[in-house]
Amino acid sequence: MARIELDAVTKQFPDGTTAVTSLDLAVGDGELLVLVGPSGCGKTTALRMIAGLEDVTSGTISIDGRPVNDVEPRHRDIAMVFQSYALYPHLSVYDNMAFSLKYRGGVSKAEIRQRVADAARILELEPYLQRRPRQLSGGQRQRVAMGRAIVRQPRAFLMDEPLSNLDAKLRVQMRAEIAQLQRALGTTTIYVTHDQTEAMTLGSRVAVISGGVLQQVAAPQELYRRPANLFVAGFIGSPPMNLIDARLEHGPVVAFGPHRLAVPPEVVREHPALERHLGGEVVLGIRPEHLHDAALIHDRGSWPVIELPIRLREELGSEVQLHGAIGSAAHVSEDGGADDVRSLATIVAKADPRTKIAEGETAALAVDAAEMQFFDRATGASIRR
Repeated sequence: MARIELDAVTKQFPDGTTAVTSLDLAVGDGELLVLVGPSGCGKTTALRMIAGLEDVTSGTISIDGRPVNDVEPRHRDIAMVFQSYALYPHLSVYDNMAFSLKYRGGVSKAEIRQRVADAARILELEPYLQRRPRQLSGGQRQRVAMGRAIVRQPRAFLMDEPLSNLDAKLRVQMRAEIAQLQRALGTTTIYVTHDQTEAMTLGSRVAVISGGVLQQVAAPQELYRRPANLFVAGFIGSPPMNLIDARLEHGPVVAFGPHRLAVPPEVVREHPALERHLGGEVVLGIRPEHLHDAALIHDRGSWPVIELPIRLREELGSEVQLHGAIGSAAHVSEDGGADDVRSLATIVAKADPRTKIAEGETAALAVDAAEMQFFDRATGASIRR
């Protein structure tokens, strides 16, 4: 196992494009850390620099305290699992898994057989060892790719969107298998994905990247409940957090369109910096699950109610998503700030499937005001302390 550290790591390509900017990241020994962000945000470039497949423009990458910027990939003792599986089509499953050990040398045939057998047992590939990749399903091929990495017994695994070629059902299954496997092996793992659900369910910590810049790194629930800025708030969660352009009035009261919501005392205590924004513009954040059909909430205490015309009702079985029209909402830029305001924006509520609210109606939605979030309009940063 290994501890991996990135200190002010930057990658700039010859054409002047900066893919990663001053990335600081520490991955603990045996930790599974997920790098997540939209396509082109720099997460795969960061992974390739750790592997030694891309040169570092500036900054330092260290493994167990030893700088490895100038160390060749094969000497870093790291195994990669790719999106494309990268299996040799003419070799059997056994030979694909054993290939790196045979190529590297120094490992006896008996040891190779034992390592492949152990990996095949862990990955439930024993019946397929003599098959060719074309005779396997997508999930089985991905297991072979993982087995090839496991037999090397590396200090760390680097996984670059390994599940993106699989269908939705198989992705869920393989996601659980990867999490169980990593816990069983205890090998330091950095996992790259653009799927925030995958990131939240896999990682002990999740690092959110946008535009080559690290936005926040934290445990999944910390990201979800205390996003550092507008980008993280809008990226983590499905559907994403409702981000509404609003005004913070004395009381304190948050106002948007015709709606005025009192800010509960516990929210004021958790966001002491709100006092500096009284009388000014803020971005109000409300997650869809904190908006409810008021008719179905019998013990909501002092929850305020807002009335919105419903543009769309989506039936999802376990829930109903209601899309209501409001006056305006914040538009989030790639660096986490707020660019402008979209008028006639939509607010989404996750409602109980028993709700009778229909499209075209005006709905009374109860707001769990204790869960409100606030962000600076100019910087996009969370307003807390």
